[in-house]
This record gives sequence, C-alpha cells and structure tokens, in this order.
Amino acid sequence: MTGIYDALGPEGLATYEVNFKVSPPEFTRISKPPTALLVPGFVDLHIHGGFGVDVMDAQPADYELWLNRLAKCGYEALLPTTVTASANDVKQALTNLPSHPMIKGFHLEGPFISPAYPGAQPKSSIAAPPVGESEWDEILDDPRLHVVTLAPELPGAVDLILRLQKRGVMVSMGHTDATYEEARQGFEFGMTHATHTFNAMRGLHHREAGALGYALSNDGMTTELIYDRLHVAREAAGLLLKCKPEDRVVAVSDSTRATGMPNGATLQMWGYDCIVSRGSVRLVHTNTLAGSAVSLLDCFQNLAQDFGPEVAIRACSLNPRRALGMTDPPQVWLEFDSDYQLIRRRGPGGELL
Repeated sequence: MTGIYDALGPEGLATYEVNFKVSPPEFTRISKPPTALLVPGFVDLHIHGGFGVDVMDAQPADYELWLNRLAKCGYEALLPTTVTASANDVKQALTNLPSHPMIKGFHLEGPFISPAYPGAQPKSSIAAPPVGESEWDEILDDPRLHVVTLAPELPGAVDLILRLQKRGVMVSMGHTDATYEEARQGFEFGMTHATHTFNAMRGLHHREAGALGYALSNDGMTTELIYDRLHVAREAAGLLLKCKPEDRVVAVSDSTRATGMPNGATLQMWGYDCIVSRGSVRLVHTNTLAGSAVSLLDCFQNLAQDFGPEVAIRACSLNPRRALGMTDPPQVWLEFDSDYQLIRRRGPGGELL
C-alpha cells in the first residue's frame, strides 16, 4: 500500500509518497497534493490512567478497556505511571500491570519527592530516598522500571540516581525544590530528564535560577511538557521550545482517570476529592491541578495548532521514542486532516486499524 502525505520525512516536513510495503516505510519526496498528514503513533512516558481507570487500582478488565481507548486516540506505546504511595501499594498496583505490546514498562513518580512541591501527590506517603536495603528494592530492581521521578536535593538522592543510572533507568527531576546547583549535580550523576517542566518545581528567579532554570538551559536534559493549555501557558511553552534542542521536548499527557469524564463530574483520586472542570481535573478544596483530563491526542492537536505540525510530531511521537530507546520502526501510523482531526489509523503494511 502506498499513499501521498505531508510528513516529517528524510527531507523535513514535506510531501512524500509513502510505501508501507517495506519496513520501515519508504518516503519519496513528491510534488502532488497530499491526502493527509502522516504521523507515527504516540508514545506517552507519563500517564496515570483515563476513562475511569487508574493505574493504582486497575484490574485486568480495566486495562483492556483503557488500552483499547488509548489505541483509538493514536497511542502506540506508554509507561503506566504510579503515584506517591507506600511500597506495598505500589507493589500491589504492579502485580496487575499486564504484559501488552503497548506497555513498555512503568514510570515511578514519587514517593522520593519534595514536600514543598507535592502537587496532587499524597503528602502522607512522601518518603526519603532509601539508603541500603529497603522495602523499595523489589520495585527499584524491577526490570519493567523505565523512569523514576525524584527530587535531587533530598538526602540520599545522589546514591539513588547512581543506582538507577547503572541499571539504565531514566531518572527525572520532578516535584522538586532543587536549586540550580542541586539540579546540575543531579544531572552530573545521571539525572537526564525533567518531569512536567514548569509544574511542581522551583521556578526561575533572576538571583537563583532553580530547577526550572537548569532544565531550560541544559541542552542535554529532556523536558516533559503537559500541553493541555492549562498546566502551561502558550507563551511559557514557546519559551521552552526556544530554549531546548528540537529533540529534547517530550509531550506527556499526565492523564488521570478523569480523562473522558464530563465537566462537573466528581471523583475520588489518590485520597482526594476531585472535580472535572473545563478540561482539567482539580482538588476540590484547593483548586490544585491533579494531573490532566486529556490524552496525548489532545496535546498533539494543541501543539500543532499553536506551534505547527513539526513540533507536535517531534514532541508526541519521535522524541519520546528516542527517550524510551525504541529503535524499531513505528508499528502505528496516524492520518490527520487539515484541522488536525484523527481520521485513520494504520498498522504494519499500511493495514487499516
């Protein structure tokens, strides 16, 4: 099967004839009207749930429902993400994590985070990085573990960064009160990623640039961006895109079980009363954002509309693939119309999904 598409191919964003009969598909520059915008399947490194499902208590049937809905939203791969909780609760959640082609491992967000920047993470379960043998060993040594979000300024954090880095686990700076210097030290020891940049981290100040200043200024650090237009303003997202190399911004959904719920819906999540409000999910009593109520499809559409399709393709597809070490050709291809509405999904050989 072949088709004519606008795509981010060997000669940049241009029109190509794409041959799906070979793997990876072959892109040939062509001067003909495209039928659609072609995008590799989405990869989400930070996603807690969606459509009523939460990683912390999901059962096999819940995962089946959730993954089917994500596939229809254009997902090819994801890292289900836990929240700050006891080791026993995280272990229990991981026992239900299925073996599935879309699931590439898991992301441990917390509990080794700063109480100064908990966001919606349960404060009562925040813990210091373990030193020596601990109840966390089974989780930290789990071969499915791909990302750990932690605060690098905490006592014991450097030792944990070194331990994880030796195993090839991506260490991400998040929910952190780190100074610029503490963030720099974390990077030197193997912390190469920043969790939901701008959110739940020490901000930029002209006398102390902080964790945010370091994330913006270090070209070697990959930075997550929740672009639901609520967590980060368009102007701030534009600043991030100007500061970072084109391959170092990764869009994430930070989606929660609230995704797909109607405006005004109330729910219990991570021990908090929450409400879905105008495209967001918030703690009822403080109005704090509690993750997001969007999928990566929504983030792609927002990025494409505000910054162009090339930025969106890199952030939602190519850059997270690189960050996750996915070297195989994409197995899912997405076709979008001129308004960035998803119109078709294709699998290997161009077969319609």
